[in-house]
Amino acid sequence: MIKETVLFFKKSLVGTLVLTTTLTMTLPPRAWAMLAPVEAMGEGKNATSTRAEDLKTIQKSLESKILRERLADLKLSPEQIDARLSRLSDAQLHQTASRIKSINPGGDAGGLLITVLLVAILVGIFFYVFRRI
Repeated sequence: MIKETVLFFKKSLVGTLVLTTTLTMTLPPRAWAMLAPVEAMGEGKNATSTRAEDLKTIQKSLESKILRERLADLKLSPEQIDARLSRLSDAQLHQTASRIKSINPGGDAGGLLITVLLVAILVGIFFYVFRRI
């Protein structure tokens, strides 16, 4: 009687884990929306501060070793790069900075790593439970 109860409990635990894992892994990913800026880009003080922020973003990306090597391969000196950046309009500068911000050069492996570890742990639990049954 006790063995049957324990066997039933283990089977129901395994079934619950399988069902929970299946439902969790099949959920659609969440989509996050970005809010639109309240003020227009071309308004006085905000335009200069936005331009400064965009230039800062671009300069930060230009400090990347890989990007510097690629620009050196294209025979561009730092002075030439600065001259070209100064010729860009505010809209072009903002578009370039936005594209730089949207690119994730290292990739986001954190979520993938956590998912793989979670699956590995669940598989380990399944094997442990099935061996005991």
